[in-house]
Amino acid sequence: MTDNSIVEEKIPVNIITGFLGSGKTTLLNHWVNSIEFKDTLVLINEFGDVGLDHELVESVDSSVVLLQSGCICCSLQGALVDSLVTNLIKAERGEIPKFKRVIIETTGLADPAGVISTLNGDDYLLDHYYHDGTITVLDGANIRDQLKKQYEAVKQIALADIIIVSKTDMIDSDELDSIYEAAQKINPSVKIYPAVKGNLSPNILFEVGPYKDHDAAYDKKVSSWISINTTSNGFASSFRPATVSGNVGVAKQKIIAHSDIDSFALEFETPLEPLALLAALSAVTTQYGDSLLRLKGILDLKDQDKPVVVHGVVGNLYPLSELHSWPQGQKKSKLVFICRKSVLEQIKHMFNEVMSDPESASKAYYQSMIDNIERADDLDNPYGNSY
Repeated sequence: MTDNSIVEEKIPVNIITGFLGSGKTTLLNHWVNSIEFKDTLVLINEFGDVGLDHELVESVDSSVVLLQSGCICCSLQGALVDSLVTNLIKAERGEIPKFKRVIIETTGLADPAGVISTLNGDDYLLDHYYHDGTITVLDGANIRDQLKKQYEAVKQIALADIIIVSKTDMIDSDELDSIYEAAQKINPSVKIYPAVKGNLSPNILFEVGPYKDHDAAYDKKVSSWISINTTSNGFASSFRPATVSGNVGVAKQKIIAHSDIDSFALEFETPLEPLALLAALSAVTTQYGDSLLRLKGILDLKDQDKPVVVHGVVGNLYPLSELHSWPQGQKKSKLVFICRKSVLEQIKHMFNEVMSDPESASKAYYQSMIDNIERADDLDNPYGNSY
């Protein structure tokens, strides 16, 4: 007899963040009234404080309302874990409609790293939800000044999977180009979209990757996600976040990010010893945690025929997974680190040291990670061959 049981799918969670006045609520107002947000749970701080324009279909209780689009809107009055657990239980009991996605809108000064860590640090949440990417909204008219003065604004860019530049009707094309360049200096290869009054399709959420969003377009998503120039071998020159100017002949001041966030990249032409690599990655993420904001890469590992994706956010490493084939047919390893400049050289040193001589005692643990790589063929058919 074959096993006909249904595999429970975890619910993707997206974070929407951005500095004060960036336009998060305007964007959210546009999205919650769209058909794409049907079957979505939206967690906000307070209905009144956020200023969400919604037509109430039904008030479930003091903190939950159902919108005309079918979206569930929940006031985040308690802890994030409590809200996610409580609403999932309500949905299972039939007290509110079941939801297939969660959107968390943070306050303007919130550090999205805290939300990501919460999602990855609670056993119940890990069993039912997964972080599916962060969307950062930049105030096109004011981001230049914010990047000079506010570290939070810079960190929100560094942690973004998608950036939306709002108020683009208030700036010229040269300024928009400079904002794009400044953001990509902080977060290389991040996807950026312009928007006016929140008028942007929520379909961009389905382009975020890679987390556990494995589908026919997964390989293409990863190719774009890691598309960044590196040197042919060893460590590349760091990507400087602080000096971006306008076009030649235009009197534009440079956009300067007041932060110590920097980036560096690695590229290897020959297959890597997997246990040594995982030991090195684990060492730097454990040691430098919050100072290592992003880690992402495509790996050519010994004894693995297909490319393997590695991804980490603020010290959390996501499960390894396979691609079907090598992007652009280039079989080589590429790693990108976004970290605090003050610890960049220490991270490089520790990574090299562990790669050259990993502790043998840790190898058994990392072997289990290799054995549990999510196979591309399995992802195409998550329910096996049962009918």
